[in-house]
Amino acid sequence: MKREIRLELFETAVSRLLSEGEDRDCVIFELRGRPDCYVQFILHDGALLGEVGSRGWAPEGELLDRERITALGCLGFEGGGHRANFARDHLPQDGRRLACLTELLFGAAYRPQRDFDITVITKPMIEAEAMQRRAQEVDA
Repeated sequence: MKREIRLELFETAVSRLLSEGEDRDCVIFELRGRPDCYVQFILHDGALLGEVGSRGWAPEGELLDRERITALGCLGFEGGGHRANFARDHLPQDGRRLACLTELLFGAAYRPQRDFDITVITKPMIEAEAMQRRAQEVDA
């Protein structure tokens, strides 16, 4: 996916979250085929929290190296490690700025190929999938 298309996708999804979202709503941008590589934004108490996956949630997860951690720190994201994401709270609530930040975060944390693909995941999508799983369990 070309960078311009990705930026438009990021901006559209984040702007929708900011304009239509409620407390605890989120949008997750995931490197296609790599669910441990993601950037997510979560609304809470009128503020916006950004997180970058540390890749430390799976037992075999390979944590980000020092250079990537430093790059994330330069973008204001701290934390990380086993079972903890890199985070920055009270982000500016501007779709275009957040789209550009998202692109920079993917580059800093994961160094994807130039025209990498992403998957967009929203809270309603997560809830629908959970309901479908519950229905399948009841039917089994």
